[in-house]
Amino acid sequence: MSRRRYRYDDERRRKPGYRAKKSIVRDLWLGAGVLMIALSQPAAVFIVALATTFASFMILDETS
Repeated sequence: MSRRRYRYDDERRRKPGYRAKKSIVRDLWLGAGVLMIALSQPAAVFIVALATTFASFMILDETS
């Protein structure tokens, strides 16, 4: 399986697909932040933050 090698790291960040994924992750974190404020219990905040981190990595993953 070959992956495209970019000359500079920021080349892939300029692609429209990556920017769209980044927008989804930003919206996900905003929603999770509101949920964390609404729950305001340390255990719930930790679980939401962990799940959101995992989802962010899944969305931004470069493998196909």
